[in-house]
Parts: sequence; structure tokens; C-alpha cells
Amino acid sequence: MNSLDLFQQLAVSLLPLLLALTVPVIVQARVALALGDTTGKQYDRTSLNPLSHADPIGTLVVPGAMIALGNLAGSAGGLLIGWAKPLPISYRNFRDPRGAAIKLAGAGLAAKFLLALAWAFVFRATYGATEGVELGVALMARQGIAISLSFFVLNLLPLPPFAVGNMLLVTLPPKQAQQLESIQPYTFIIILVLAVTGLFGVIFQPLFSLLRDLILTIATLF
Repeated sequence: MNSLDLFQQLAVSLLPLLLALTVPVIVQARVALALGDTTGKQYDRTSLNPLSHADPIGTLVVPGAMIALGNLAGSAGGLLIGWAKPLPISYRNFRDPRGAAIKLAGAGLAAKFLLALAWAFVFRATYGATEGVELGVALMARQGIAISLSFFVLNLLPLPPFAVGNMLLVTLPPKQAQQLESIQPYTFIIILVLAVTGLFGVIFQPLFSLLRDLILTIATLF
């Protein structure tokens, strides 16, 4: 694949970034609606409009800065950190709040993984392109895989409001769940510290690489 300058890197990353941070939220909002909670719909979070879900800092500034730094360091295509606006949910509207929380977290994780897989199929279909629109799509698909898997891996962290953290909040004993919930206001500070120190990549890069190889292998089977 051709090396890209910073502007090209940002250009091919914009659509994958918006999809990776908004599609899972839309899926979760619609799952919540199906389970009986209309809060997300009231706040327009079932909408396909990315502006309804985008957080200026988490959706654009932080991942954009990481893409830029990765490009300058010659390590584009690695792990990224980002987030959408939190999805408002009223758990009292669910018949089974604990089960609903697990289903919502699982739906978000599944959406991220399936989005990465979809990009893998696009990448395999355009692999080898050397010019024109096909090359642009191939480069975008490569970024789509990296970005979607980055956010999938990020949501495996056992901290709320990430998926696994939310699952733990409803499955841990009350005392431990309360202690975990008390960490939530500091979650993104913890993530940024891990990113700045390079520990995030050290911890999760092996899993990221394994998942990337897995979905590319799956894409070659069809």
C-alpha cells in the first residue's frame, strides 16, 4: 500500500472514524428501544445522522491527533482512542435491567467487530489497486479495519463506560460495583495517560494484531 502524507491519512480516516464511533451507538440505542427504553430515541440517538452522536473531542480531536502523530512517527494504522457522546439510558424502563445492560454492552462490541469485518471484505475486494478510486477505497478500508478494531479493543477495558466495564457494573457484588462506578469520572484521564505513556499499545497491541489477522483471514474465505 502507498504511504500517505498527513492530509491523505486524515482524509481516508474520516469516514471510518465516524462510522466506528456512531454505528455502535445507533445499534445500542435501537436495542435499548427494542427492550423498552425510549430515552435514546427522545435524544435523537437512534438517528443515522453522525452529528447526533459525535463528541467534538472524542470523535474528532483525540483520534485525529493520534492519527497525525502516528503519521509523523511513521506508525499509521495502529491503535486509536476515541469516543462518541454517552448514550442516555434509563435502566428502570427495562423489565430486566441487568440483562439489558449486558445485551447493550454486547451489542456495542458486536457492532464494532462486524464493522471491522465489513471493512476487511472491502479491503480484500480492492487489494492490489494502484490508482484511482479503487486505491482510495482500499486505503480507507485499511483504516476502517484499524479504527474499528481499536475501539473494539478499547471497549474490552474493565472500566465504565466501556462495554466490559458496564457489564461488570451489573454483575459484580454491590460493594465492588460501587467501587468500580466511583472510578468512572476518571476513566478517560486514565485512558489518556495510558496512551501518552505508550502503555495502552504495549497492553493491547498483541490482541489488536491478532484480531486484525483473524478478520483478514475470514475475509479471504469468502
